[in-house]
Amino acid sequence: MKIEMTSCGSCDDVIERLVTASLDDAWRVTGNATWLMISSAGLAQVRQGWKLHISSRAATFPDLVRTILPVLTAEGCAFKLARSQRVLAELNGGITAPASVGKAVTIYPDQGRVRELGVRLAELLDGWQGPRVLSDRQVRRAAPVYYRYGPFAAEWEYAPGGRLGLLLRGPAGEVADGAATLDYQQPPWAIDPFTGEQASGGGPVAGSQIAGEHYQITKGIRQAARGNVYAAVDLRDGTVVVVKQARALVGEDSAHADARLRLRNERRVLQVLDGVAGIPRFVDHFRHGVDEFLVVSHCGPDNLAEDVLHHGIYRVEDAASSRSLGSLATALVRILSVLHERGVIMRDLSPKNVVIGEAGPSIVDFGIAACDCLYLAGATPGYAPARQHRGESPARADDYFALGLTLLFAATGLDPTYVDGDLELPRTRALQRISADYGTEPPPIIGLAADLMSDSEQVASQAFRSLASGEAGLRQARVRLWPAVPALTAELAAEVADNLLGDLLRHAEELLAIPPGERAGQDASIYDGSSGIGLELLSHLSAEHAGQILVGLAEFSARAAERAKLPPGLFAGATGVHIFLREASAAGVTVPAVAGCLPGPEWEPDGEDLLAGAAGVGLGHLRLSQYGEPAQLDLALRCGRAIIAGTVQAAKVVDGARAAAGADPSAGQAHGLAGVTGFLTALAARTGDELILAAAAERARQLAQRTEPLVDQVVQFTAAPLAVSWCYGLAGIGPVLLLASTVLQDESLGRLARHAAQACIGYLPRIAAPGRCCGAAGVGNFLIDLAVARQEERYWRAAERAGLQILLRSGGTPGHPVFPASFDRSQAGWAAGTAGILSFFRRLANRGGPDNIPLINGT
Repeated sequence: MKIEMTSCGSCDDVIERLVTASLDDAWRVTGNATWLMISSAGLAQVRQGWKLHISSRAATFPDLVRTILPVLTAEGCAFKLARSQRVLAELNGGITAPASVGKAVTIYPDQGRVRELGVRLAELLDGWQGPRVLSDRQVRRAAPVYYRYGPFAAEWEYAPGGRLGLLLRGPAGEVADGAATLDYQQPPWAIDPFTGEQASGGGPVAGSQIAGEHYQITKGIRQAARGNVYAAVDLRDGTVVVVKQARALVGEDSAHADARLRLRNERRVLQVLDGVAGIPRFVDHFRHGVDEFLVVSHCGPDNLAEDVLHHGIYRVEDAASSRSLGSLATALVRILSVLHERGVIMRDLSPKNVVIGEAGPSIVDFGIAACDCLYLAGATPGYAPARQHRGESPARADDYFALGLTLLFAATGLDPTYVDGDLELPRTRALQRISADYGTEPPPIIGLAADLMSDSEQVASQAFRSLASGEAGLRQARVRLWPAVPALTAELAAEVADNLLGDLLRHAEELLAIPPGERAGQDASIYDGSSGIGLELLSHLSAEHAGQILVGLAEFSARAAERAKLPPGLFAGATGVHIFLREASAAGVTVPAVAGCLPGPEWEPDGEDLLAGAAGVGLGHLRLSQYGEPAQLDLALRCGRAIIAGTVQAAKVVDGARAAAGADPSAGQAHGLAGVTGFLTALAARTGDELILAAAAERARQLAQRTEPLVDQVVQFTAAPLAVSWCYGLAGIGPVLLLASTVLQDESLGRLARHAAQACIGYLPRIAAPGRCCGAAGVGNFLIDLAVARQEERYWRAAERAGLQILLRSGGTPGHPVFPASFDRSQAGWAAGTAGILSFFRRLANRGGPDNIPLINGT
């Protein structure tokens, strides 16, 4: 037996011991931090097909493995298991990977024996318990054996629009998404081996269901692994209600409390709070199968997080406004006061659990609330105090702390800064944020929010009483010792850049060691992948090991682009990879030989946008043409003329961005008018072509018209953070206007660019994300471009403020920030990770310098 393992630190090895004890030398065991993969040399390599999943509770996982191993080894098929009980408990928690809940074992059977093996396992495991696998169908109701059609090996490919995904390919060239979701999906060509059905689907149809005999579902409010939430109508009296589902055995903790027990606790607390204004009314509690459902009265259309996203922040100073922070605080304090009088501590107050309705705010979701000395473990990261995370007994101060941070969210739109392991960080950064925005004498309501987070229970209680009495505006400010806010000097910016460079080199080494089956091991793009990392590292060739790592990144990028069938595209395609390889070669880095980067005559752009479409491909080849190859410029002209002729589709608007207040994604640089305008303007400047120049001028005029109302909304703080981002907002639009003002000799465009910059500067304290695409580093680079172009010190000062905002949204130290991990974005990449943030601090420390990513800017 050949064993190849990647260390998983402190995880237990019970499952590993069971596996290795059951296998002979014909088997090969490999592993990573999540899975043990078992295969043998004689197995045929199958790309996709029907696979089986076996679900298990973490507590009974070893017994299940003992039971099924003889069957699987006798069958001779490949399979994988969660590496440990701890890993399975995390998977079954439903937070980090919702579609993986219940997938304790995955089996890749011979396609001619799927049904036979599935039925045999279902008979063997009749009566065993495990969470339901939502992406699959169940072989037999009483057994935790499931199946779906999907990829066997994770072979990532690029779909239209530049999205890297797990694609399934049918016999006639059909393409389907192979990624597991929270609903069953079956590709049209596949025949269900258990029912004989073809592409019949399996997900519920909202609006056609009757739940609990009386409640007609009208729409889904939230889909989650632990249970969905629906809006419904009570057919008995026509009232609107909310139906909350708790799925069996999901989110089970060490005491075996799962989502259902939290639902029962919520019912218990709601009955204690019956009749309290601002609390949903308990209506019903019923069971359907093994799941349980709670029905409560409907309190409003949006929670506070959605309300701020759609309508902007709450006003600190304007007490008469319908969106007054003081009014919101008074209403929440009134509700919490009654809760505490009735012996309830909420323990989970946060923007997602405050619902805004016509009658005012309500507090919802009491799954971990404490009442009569009974409570369940749990805490929302960032909003719960350190003592709650440590498992200390509930106290009213838990709700005071969460209220303070919830009020600060309403005033800023910023969730607390939270990095795993640092339980004091949310409070420290919140107080630093207040100090940075208001100095040592903030407005009374903000000062009271700070007091609510105090380590002193007396101070927090007094602040709560002041809010309850309605005297917040009259209360004298308390003398506080505020946490120091770092001054972002050039020296500190250089220190940050130096430390982030070390982090990036380490991230790049880790990337080069990732197996091809993982998503990051296939991503060669500029946006999130290896080419974006490599382009930034070209500015650091003198760093130790940088040259060697760049050689590895070049080989990785070329190989991954070929393996994933990467189509042309700048940020999410092969064009960006070719730019990295060409510029690395020009810098003396050894790069592999690759096929020509010019698309053939049959190539048609995937829309006109900058990320994956004609504008990006054209801009990329315009960049490549600097190496003296006429064909590159010809390709750029081909893209420009296709856009002007209207033979390529307009960019597709992303739904998530459409919902953000004040954002105009179809005007932005990534997917909209700004990206197209910038490319045409750059192409006109390079070629002098009159037709292209005229088209650029017309689009610049349209862009200016779209920008003015966006600036107004940002200035009034009625816009969401995406409105100032590089991808959809002013940080991407501004550089295009700046470039157009020079090329078109139109100073009005330059003035508008500076107005956009001023709006971004005022909005900086409201930006949560640190990265280049959607965050403060993107705004900061726009300000650096202006500082270089205008030679004005005020833009350098503003860029320093952008850097300070990044530090306030990080953990670690001022000189070495540590950023929160993202479940779905690269920790190292250009868009949201270290590479993009490093480029900003490098340019800030050096007072300029190249931005190696092929962006449209005004410098």
